[in-house]
Amino acid sequence: MATLDQHAYNIRNIGRAGLGNSDDERLQIRQIKFWIQGYRAQAIFEYTNAGKNIDPQLITDFGILPLIEVDKADSDGCPPGIDWGCTIKKVTIPKLIDLPHNRALLFIGKIDKQTMFQRDEANTHYFSKATRYANLISRYFIVGQTVYIELSDKDSELKYINGRGVEEDPSKSLKQKFDEASDACIDVCFDDAKDEYPMPMRMYPYVAGKILQQELGLTLQTTEDLLNNAQNLNRTQNEVQANQQ
Repeated sequence: MATLDQHAYNIRNIGRAGLGNSDDERLQIRQIKFWIQGYRAQAIFEYTNAGKNIDPQLITDFGILPLIEVDKADSDGCPPGIDWGCTIKKVTIPKLIDLPHNRALLFIGKIDKQTMFQRDEANTHYFSKATRYANLISRYFIVGQTVYIELSDKDSELKYINGRGVEEDPSKSLKQKFDEASDACIDVCFDDAKDEYPMPMRMYPYVAGKILQQELGLTLQTTEDLLNNAQNLNRTQNEVQANQQ
C-alpha cells in the first residue's frame, strides 16, 4: 500500500499534466486528500454492497481499548438520579465508514484478537438473551461511536478489549506507542507521509479516476493565471524605456 501523500501528489501531478510547481496552484493537496476520503468511502460501499467481502487492507486495528464502567442508561447524570440499574462497560471507537447493518465494524472481542463477542441487535435482544447458553457469551451493542458491552460471568474481570473496522477517515486515527523517555504510552497521530493508507492499490484507479473526471475536470477548466506572481512589477520608468530600446 502507498501513503496518503503518495496518492494525493500523484493525482495532482496527473491533473496538471505533469507540469512543475506553479505560483498559482489551484490543486491543493488538502482538497485532494478530502476527495480521496470521499471516493474511497463510495468505492467501499459499491464493492461490498455487490456482495464482495471487505478487503483486509481496508481494515484498521484499534489496538487495546480500556473499558469504562457505566450504568446502562449512560445519561451522564442528566437528569440526575435516573439510572437503569444495570452496570455494563463501554468503549469509544473511531468513526467508521457508513455501511448498512454496521458492516464496517468487523471485530469486538478479547485482546487475543480471536475471541469475538456476540453483537446484540435491538430487534432480537430479548430472544437472544432467552436462549440456553446466552449467559455464557459476552455481548455488545453499538450507539454511534460508543460500544456497550455486557460481559458474561467468566469475562466479568476484563478491563481491556480489542476492535477492528473500516475507519471513515484513517488519517485522523490515533495509535498508542510506548515512549521510553516518559515510560508511558502516548498517542501518535497518523503520518500522511509515512504511514500506509488503508486502501488497496486495486481500488486506487477507481478513486483516482473519479477525482480526475468529476472533480479536477471542473477545476482545470478555470481560467489560468498566466501572470507570474513572483515577477517584480514595481519597475521604474527608466527600466521600462531601457527595455523598449
